[in-house]
Amino acid sequence: MELNNKPNLFEGYLKGGGEMGELTRNFDWAGTELGPPETWPVNLLTSVSILLNSRFPMFLWWGENLIQFYNDAYRPSLGDQGKHPGALGAKAVDYWEEIWSVISPLIHQVMNTGEPTWSEDQLIPIYRNGKLENVYWTFGYSSVNDEHGNVCGVMVICNETTEKVEALLSLTHAKNALEKSKRDAENQRDRLKQFLMQAPAGICILEGQDLVYDFVNPGYQQFFPGRNLIGRQLLEAVPEIRDQEIHDILNRVLATGVTYTGESQLIPLAYTDSGPVVDRYFNFVYQAKYGDKGEVDGIIVFAFEVTAMVEVTRDLEKAEDKLNLAIEAAMIGTWTVDLNKMTLNISSRTAELFGFEERNNISMEKVGEIIVPEDRERILLARKLALETGSDYCEEYSIIPLGATAPKWIRSMGKTYYDAGGNALYMTGAILDISEQKLNENRKNDFISMVSHEMKTPLTSISLYLQLLGTKAKVMENPVTASLLDKVNGQLKKMEGLINGFLNISRLESNKIYLDKERFDLDMLISESLAEFKLVAKDFNIDFQQSCVVSVLADRYKISSVLSNLLNNAMKYSPRGRKISVKCGVYGNNVRVSVADEGMGIKQSEIPKLFERFYRVETLHTTTISGFGIGLYLSAEIVQLHGGRIWVDSEIGIGSVFHFELPV
Repeated sequence: MELNNKPNLFEGYLKGGGEMGELTRNFDWAGTELGPPETWPVNLLTSVSILLNSRFPMFLWWGENLIQFYNDAYRPSLGDQGKHPGALGAKAVDYWEEIWSVISPLIHQVMNTGEPTWSEDQLIPIYRNGKLENVYWTFGYSSVNDEHGNVCGVMVICNETTEKVEALLSLTHAKNALEKSKRDAENQRDRLKQFLMQAPAGICILEGQDLVYDFVNPGYQQFFPGRNLIGRQLLEAVPEIRDQEIHDILNRVLATGVTYTGESQLIPLAYTDSGPVVDRYFNFVYQAKYGDKGEVDGIIVFAFEVTAMVEVTRDLEKAEDKLNLAIEAAMIGTWTVDLNKMTLNISSRTAELFGFEERNNISMEKVGEIIVPEDRERILLARKLALETGSDYCEEYSIIPLGATAPKWIRSMGKTYYDAGGNALYMTGAILDISEQKLNENRKNDFISMVSHEMKTPLTSISLYLQLLGTKAKVMENPVTASLLDKVNGQLKKMEGLINGFLNISRLESNKIYLDKERFDLDMLISESLAEFKLVAKDFNIDFQQSCVVSVLADRYKISSVLSNLLNNAMKYSPRGRKISVKCGVYGNNVRVSVADEGMGIKQSEIPKLFERFYRVETLHTTTISGFGIGLYLSAEIVQLHGGRIWVDSEIGIGSVFHFELPV
């Protein structure tokens, strides 16, 4: 339907619209295939009117050659040096060459089938600001039909989301994609309603001064499930807004025709007629609707509910506040490394620990300079390993803060974050001053070392006395005394083992343990250890399965202590009379020693912690078994110092097999 019989009526449709409204009205349309506006069909005028007066970015292609219209909200997306204002009234193919292969199928799908499209956060590069830019869009292409249901053009409702693609939260969009028109309506108003029924936003039309619900799409109805809205006045259908600011805003739009946009605005509403009123948040646009004479005769509402997003944002803010309070209370510093620039940003506490005045864009070289030389290479390797494997970073090391002379001990923990392509973006973490803790540990280690050394002297004397008594008992042929002395001597050896264990822990933690390496036959060492072990394990069946004769370069005494620890554990955690097996064999470039028992076994959940310092498996069966949880810890440290590895295979009720490997 054209307006040739009402030449001035088209002006009401092209009213308003800001800069693009002015450009549209002054454009020489008579020089295009569309002809002057007074000859345009009503559906084109209606579409252009909605487009120009909308605060949502909108774009319209019309006719076979896709003549272009767009509004002020869309205008910024074209940039300062690009397609504006030449795009207005031009053919689509002439202005979108760089993305025609992307948008052409979408446009022709709508033009040929009437099927709408919907894309969310899609990358569509466009030429603007003097260059081709990567731009992300959320948009929908929908058909605009005439009164016979024929597709005349494509309406685009869009929003540039370039800055939001990497944001933590985005607006929740309603279901997208406009479906093919299901009704062959006789007038443009019904066709427009069908278009709006499937729009991705909640949309309603409020008619007249009483704001009667004339149209409600499914997206809007979801705001009020179970409420009957159509044909009812706004205040009758939603009475809770009567004394709210939102009601005043609606009346102001109705009186002035000025569009109102709300973002994350609080509107207390009930979901149902009898339900409680709760705080809800919306992004919305109230846009005046004009009648045939150009007067405001209603309001079109576009809305998204963002209550969940607002609540999540607030919860995150609360959690962040709590975290910051906890960090401050614990005197923990934080840090972030930009792995592209290799610069560091730090908190005030970290700056205080480092002695730095600046907190941002600090070079990693400057940070490396305050690490004491003996720790520097270790920290660089640990950081590199965390980056390559994605594992957590946790290291303790010494620094000399800038401008200070005394060192500090710190513990630094961090995690690496990657982009979708697996490229490391940044590493972030926390830092803690552990100088006092280290001082206390050193005092403890010194004390343990001193006490252990002092205890070794009387134990040596006791051992000599026991040997003399044992010799005398044999000369006097007193088997009872000799047997008792053997048992006392066995307990004495256990005490010597414990003292040596504490001494080794002290040396390990003080970095004072050293390896006195020599080349020796491992199978001979095993045989000697088993000979001593059989003296205290007379109730067990000891089996040595020797499959090789091999020599190793290692600390003979410390490897002997590893073997003794494994044998003693096998005896302690196995019932008397059971079998304890020892195997030795070469596997590639390593020699492997295995100690197997037929004891109670170990739960799989306990195994990862088994080689930790002072860790003991606690069960009803182990409460009566003596020990401090240092044997396996020391064994693991000794094996690792030799460049080897130690592990265990175990099954409850069957037994355990402890293995360790050393380089040949």
